[in-house]
Amino acid sequence: MAATGRRYAQAAFELAKEKNNLDRWEKDLTQAAEVLGDEDVLSYLDAPQVTDSAKLDGIGKLLSDVDVLVRNTVNLMTVNRDITKFADMFRIFSEMADEHSGIARAEVITAVPLDDARRSKIAAGLATLVGRDEVKITESVDPEIIGGVVAKVGDRLVDGSTRTQLRALRDSLAERPVD
Repeated sequence: MAATGRRYAQAAFELAKEKNNLDRWEKDLTQAAEVLGDEDVLSYLDAPQVTDSAKLDGIGKLLSDVDVLVRNTVNLMTVNRDITKFADMFRIFSEMADEHSGIARAEVITAVPLDDARRSKIAAGLATLVGRDEVKITESVDPEIIGGVVAKVGDRLVDGSTRTQLRALRDSLAERPVD
């Protein structure tokens, strides 16, 4: 039975915690994710006609400077024919590491690109809102929101966009006409 990305992530996370090496694992898994993000590399490692020894040799060369335990994780996923689940495993591992470190991740949409000061202010405000030490932001720009910020942290949505405020005002006026 093939293991899921979650089972690999859980095992890797426990090992990284046990070795007190979470930062190194995150850095090395990020590097492995970049290498495995190449379609040709992933296809080669997933190809049934390529021998396991050839695959492991390739991994050894491509990931020669990552921690041996991280490389062993990639090796194990390859020989178990689960390497296509690596991206899922890496995402879950990162979420677990963030949770362990008191970090939340937020997707932030603004009408214009953020400068560093505004980004820091939004991150601090979101951290307070969700009760975390730190919030890491992934940002995108959508001029349609007109102004303000829309942020998604976990399953919470904070919509402070001008567009939403204007819609609420319009709906309010439509419900209660002013005499």
